Amino acid sequence: MATISISKSALFELIMSALEAYAIKHDRESKVAIETFAHLWGSHNKRLPFKCNVEHISVETSAKRRRDSVSTQYISLDLKKDIARVFGEGYNHLGNFHTHPYFKDEDKKDNKYTANKIRTEKLFNFSDQDHLSEINEPTIKVGKHSFSVALVMTVFSMERADDRADGYIDSNLYELSLGNIKLWLKAQVFEHKKKSCLTDDELNNFSIYGLDASDYDDHDTLPVPVTTDIDCDFLYSGTYLEGFGRVVIDDKKATYKDTKSAEKRFYHTV
Repeated sequence: MATISISKSALFELIMSALEAYAIKHDRESKVAIETFAHLWGSHNKRLPFKCNVEHISVETSAKRRRDSVSTQYISLDLKKDIARVFGEGYNHLGNFHTHPYFKDEDKKDNKYTANKIRTEKLFNFSDQDHLSEINEPTIKVGKHSFSVALVMTVFSMERADDRADGYIDSNLYELSLGNIKLWLKAQVFEHKKKSCLTDDELNNFSIYGLDASDYDDHDTLPVPVTTDIDCDFLYSGTYLEGFGRVVIDDKKATYKDTKSAEKRFYHTV
């Protein structure tokens, strides 16, 4: 069991960056609802079981952000790691964060995207490419063990506000609402181990995001998903249920109606 604790300020920054990339045009793009990427910083236990505390994030403003992908430059992380060393303990690099943006008219098939479709098809999960990016990228050493940490936030604009499904879906997956915006926050700790050292259960766990361990040699080091808990006091507090505006979005533009105009009640109830 591994635990990722997320501070209120870090969650604030994650949501801010996710919604900005979702609703605001960037980088001369003609489209909205693009992915974004950030690095996670904080502290971690010196012994097992693995636990880390995400205290800060740094958005990669130099990243190449698209509707269905985001890529970054190693020079940016190298620079930021040196800055973090200056600040000392509590500013360790822990891993990364990115987003999965969706809107209802994006699916060109008969079935448009809905919140239920995202839930049933588990579109809030890490993709095989997300998992692939963790290979040979451990970020944390705990004794002889190597780990990396990843967060993904899925964003979807609904027709109307509906917070009845908000709460934990799994120990590492939380659904929440801001007005008509649905957010799913998923957390994953990966332990990096040589394939030849993996147990049958670990080999099975490796496949949960679509990769196949048989594609790799015994000497390859693989990032194995381990059971993970999200710990965030702010998610328990209900503060996020306060009034919020409404986002209306399509392929190329988004409009935002502020809280005063959009809300007919002071707060949502679950």
